[in-house]
Amino acid sequence: MAEFTEIVKDYFTNVEVSNSVLMDLLSEFLEVEKGGEQLYEKALELVFDSEVKTKFREFHKQTMTHQKVLTEIIVKLGGNPRSQSPTAKVASKKAEALLRSMPVPGFSREQNQLNAMENIVLAETKDHADWELLGKLARQTTDNQLREVLAPAAKMVEQEEDEHLNWTRKKLGELQIEALGKASKSANSSNGRSTEAHRTPAAQSKASKPLSASSAKRRTKRKSANANQKTRNGQGHRSSH
Repeated sequence: MAEFTEIVKDYFTNVEVSNSVLMDLLSEFLEVEKGGEQLYEKALELVFDSEVKTKFREFHKQTMTHQKVLTEIIVKLGGNPRSQSPTAKVASKKAEALLRSMPVPGFSREQNQLNAMENIVLAETKDHADWELLGKLARQTTDNQLREVLAPAAKMVEQEEDEHLNWTRKKLGELQIEALGKASKSANSSNGRSTEAHRTPAAQSKASKPLSASSAKRRTKRKSANANQKTRNGQGHRSSH
């Protein structure tokens, strides 16, 4: 959703819209929504965090609704929703590329979950920008019919798109931090085991073997003798002065 000051400024800014350019854009935006539907379906096969699964199911349903809203907008403005503009074809290829990157062979279960979420963030960033543009256009257009068609649709969908992008981006960051913490603990644990494994058998034995009674007595006598010697040395040093 645009900032309040930006929204106010839009109402004092007028723009005339080329119908052909607008229809090409709407075709592209519809293709982005279709790609989003496929990405959510694929991501739901890979994510296992319960909160992420619940949210992605919700976002998937809303994305399908957004497709219907865009289709209605195109029809109301006299366009053909089945027609693909050049930019729509490019948008389709971009979605296909993201789909091909899920899952990644050799990635762990956790890595594939993070990768799927990252792809959703990439797709939703574009989707969010599309609806933000339509909202801005609804406020700036001099065409009353266009405003009446776009304004209510943009108001409804923009709020959902805000949540799609902001929630997924935030949750992705949380899970990435969690993964880094686990990796650090695992590395520290491995280093500890490695240090212990590289100690010589004699050193390990010395470190772990308790002192015998006779050895303990000898060590105590040595400490006592050393202490007495230090005391005599100190007294001799004072008497010399």
